[in-house]
Amino acid sequence: MSSTRPRQSRMRRKSAAFTVGRHPPHPPDPRGRCLQRTAVLVGLLLCTVSPWFQPSLSAPAIDPLTDADQILAFADALFRDGDYFRAITEYKRFLFLHPTDVRAGRVQLQIGLAYLGGQQWEEARQTFETLAQQHPDADIRREAAFLLGETAYRQGRYAQAIDELRPLVEREPRTPVGQRARYLLGWSYLRARQWPEAVDAFAAIDADSPLFASAQALSEAARVAEQLPRKSPALAGVLSAVIPGTGHFYTGRFRDGAIALLLNGAFLAAGIEAVQAGNEAAAGLLFFFEAAWYSGSIYGAVNAAHKFNRDTEDRFLQELERQYRSDVRSPGRLMPSLVLLHLPF
Repeated sequence: MSSTRPRQSRMRRKSAAFTVGRHPPHPPDPRGRCLQRTAVLVGLLLCTVSPWFQPSLSAPAIDPLTDADQILAFADALFRDGDYFRAITEYKRFLFLHPTDVRAGRVQLQIGLAYLGGQQWEEARQTFETLAQQHPDADIRREAAFLLGETAYRQGRYAQAIDELRPLVEREPRTPVGQRARYLLGWSYLRARQWPEAVDAFAAIDADSPLFASAQALSEAARVAEQLPRKSPALAGVLSAVIPGTGHFYTGRFRDGAIALLLNGAFLAAGIEAVQAGNEAAAGLLFFFEAAWYSGSIYGAVNAAHKFNRDTEDRFLQELERQYRSDVRSPGRLMPSLVLLHLPF
């Protein structure tokens, strides 16, 4: 026991000496903790806000002033609303910004159609001629050639429309654009009053064409047109030469015939009376005016017969256009919607 106590005493003294030799730990600095908390808060804030300041990689921003689809959508809306000249501006902006776009050729056709809708015939013709002759895409060339014929048709130049459409029909007898050209060629023959040619043009439409049904009906109508009631201009002139005014009666213009008969009769009677009275000067003057009325009566009767025939044919054609309005309007359209610019013909 005595040996143990001195050993424990020595160990306590060493431990005390070691404790006295060490430096005590520093108390924590409150400013360091504050800086650590601030750094953590700033990091969290940056992680939260930074996505708002970074451009999205999955959905880049679209500029409607330069984006091809946006420009075409706006131009299409203007075209559909009939604002053709502003639509032309937008189409040209598309071609300037995206000249190599695959839809550029279709857009050029739409420019021509916009000119056509605005009745700017020469501009439309120049646009279609350039495309028909120079565009590398065969479909664009064919469509432009067809639209050249439609431009002449809408101008009322039916002989020119026939000249434009007939070569296309001969080159493309079985293609869809060739069938549409043949259909419009038939209408051009109708408008030019070339009834047998119209019969042949409509009859040649293929049975699998969507225009077949109306083409068959129009072919029959062209045969009927050859049998429409007409008045002979020659007969009307002869009748008025024999008895002034009767040529007008023949054509159904009874009021004009009565006036012609009365005026010619009055001047003739007055001239004869002047001759019997020995007043040669007055007789000569009256017969001069009578000759003018007489020749005018013959000329008027001939014109009345022509007008009767023209009015009869016009009413007949107007009725046909009323029945087949959608068909006669649709062949020359790419359709106002620019959706067709994304689809092949």
